[in-house]
Amino acid sequence: MFHRLICFLFLFLSIAFVITAQPGELSFDIYHKPKEVNSFLKSWSSKYPQLTKLINIGKSSGKNDLFVFRIAAGSKGSPGPDSRPAVFVSANIEGVHPVGTEAALMLIQKLLTKYGSDSKITSLLEKRTIYVAPLLNPDAAYSFFARIRIERRRNNNPVDDDLDELIDEDGPDDLNKDGLITQMRVKDPEGQMIPDPTEPRLMRQADPKKGEKGIYKIYTEGLDNDMDGNYNEDPPGGTEINRNFPHDFEYYIKAAGLWPVSQKETIALVKFLVSHPNIAMVLNFSTENTFLNLQQTGQAKAPGAKVKVPQRFATFLGLEADKEYDMKELINILKGMPILGGMEINESMIAMMLGLGPAMSIDIKDSPYIEAVQKDYKDGLKKAKLDYPEKRAKGVGKGSFIAYCYYQSGVQVFSSDLWGIPEPEKEPADKDALTVEKLKSMSSEEFLALGEEKIAAFLKEKGVPSNYNASMLMNMVKSGRVTPERMVQMMEKMPQKPAVKEGEHPDSYILKWSDSVLKGSGFVDWKPYQHPTLGNVEIGGFIPFLKTTPPPFEIEKTIAFHTDFYIDLMGRLPRLEIKETKVEALEDGLYQVTAYFTNTGWFPTSTAQGVRARTSWPIRVQLKTSKGQSIFSGRSLVNIPSIGGSGDTKKTEWTIRGRKGSKITITAKTPKLDTVTTTVVLQ
Repeated sequence: MFHRLICFLFLFLSIAFVITAQPGELSFDIYHKPKEVNSFLKSWSSKYPQLTKLINIGKSSGKNDLFVFRIAAGSKGSPGPDSRPAVFVSANIEGVHPVGTEAALMLIQKLLTKYGSDSKITSLLEKRTIYVAPLLNPDAAYSFFARIRIERRRNNNPVDDDLDELIDEDGPDDLNKDGLITQMRVKDPEGQMIPDPTEPRLMRQADPKKGEKGIYKIYTEGLDNDMDGNYNEDPPGGTEINRNFPHDFEYYIKAAGLWPVSQKETIALVKFLVSHPNIAMVLNFSTENTFLNLQQTGQAKAPGAKVKVPQRFATFLGLEADKEYDMKELINILKGMPILGGMEINESMIAMMLGLGPAMSIDIKDSPYIEAVQKDYKDGLKKAKLDYPEKRAKGVGKGSFIAYCYYQSGVQVFSSDLWGIPEPEKEPADKDALTVEKLKSMSSEEFLALGEEKIAAFLKEKGVPSNYNASMLMNMVKSGRVTPERMVQMMEKMPQKPAVKEGEHPDSYILKWSDSVLKGSGFVDWKPYQHPTLGNVEIGGFIPFLKTTPPPFEIEKTIAFHTDFYIDLMGRLPRLEIKETKVEALEDGLYQVTAYFTNTGWFPTSTAQGVRARTSWPIRVQLKTSKGQSIFSGRSLVNIPSIGGSGDTKKTEWTIRGRKGSKITITAKTPKLDTVTTTVVLQ
């Protein structure tokens, strides 16, 4: 017991205790307090004045500074840093993700120290601007370093959660004086929880279908400080910053705030983004992982019980554009169409497809780019030998920052949570069981020969969504609509649920990891405590931050890979060039002028969602004539909504009246791209 206590104290005091670093020194085997983070930013700003600018975008509700660190190198003929295409890197907006802050610090350090010696980074900083915000929720982040540690996502904006005209008066209490806020379990006739039969340290819901009767109630460790019969219902602080953004905002959920963008932190961040239209990409370090989980934030809803189908879809579907259709009627019509075979047809899918409600899932035209990045990310994880439980990755949350950036701002967005507790590989009980590798190489006939029962067991083991059942997949294979290889590709893109064996607690792998890697220090064993109002209780459970925060010895490896990956993504920004111009002499002093604009970058110049939401800036092509010239056909100002990546080209055409040998100027610009210009001679 004494040895275990020493291990516990050593590991987690090493996280909380921060050695005071000298300016410019940065170690990635500890976590840094918010004040130290700001100290590093100020130190770098002084050391690299030609590359950096420290921008204070406001203060949090708790009056902590909110900093954005700008990195950009000057180069001859290059526009100013705030006029160049830019990337915004955000971190730890939840306040419970200190490893995200460390990743942001490492990213800054790499960009600054490798400028001039690394050709890729040097070119990047001379052509692009990088904004990094290492800590967007400092109020909550301080709780990681507090004397009593508790996972807290709320800022310091005081709120009367229980409406008793008192504020923040009933929060958790460290009753057993171990410096951690865990849980209390108390026997109660109305309890619905039981100890897991296979692992009694873990609690789970009783299952009446199995004849189980609940015996415990679970509370957060604490007292009924306001004596109202409830426990910890009015904790310090008020709003979770990463739930306070406009997209899919959770009205009537107190933690999300009274209204979208109601907090000082969200106001400051939105103002910064709006005032910097040059930001073409947002890269995020948070608990959300869009590389591994692209689940939508909610369900799209049609605006009414009856809807009109837009003309462009009505013609394709053989419907009447002016007629009002009931949603159930539309569902039945679409279910009968062979082109949608195998897809789940519901109100959300129809609302999205017909553009009848707000976007809630990735635009189909953006998917190929995102899926390609996902593949690169997964391949990179394997190469770096980083073990990540993909099925447990958290998707995009309601009212989150990255949901706002993609769905409403329309910019390219990627987010990583950096780390997850590794889940041990489960060996199939049956050696002849179907596996993904076997499925890839199977013929359609071999797949069908497996039978429905074996295929169903495989789908369940892999955590495939229930709407993709064995019978449906077999019918799709029979009809030739899909092959086993294609099926594997589809499965890799699905938001899979963790596969848990019958009778196994979903958190058992966490406990095993704590026991083996942390010598048991990630879990506080249940111990009796005499509670003043609840009587005999037991205090214990997983320690705060265990599930989202790697131990110090694992920080550097994971953030090194992710910062390199983010730098690679920055290099994929779109680049606009005038590929070619053509002039064709007509008659009577008329000339046909054609300009071809090419995107030599990897990503498109705008996301399809940005075009749909009308928040992406189009490419504005302007033709300027000289004295004695006029535009016979065409317009002097032409908008190109978007150009695809990797060499996609769009053209614009004009007919010009003018003298032979005279010149015209063609310029194309948009805030998220470099301005390009050329002079054309009429001949």
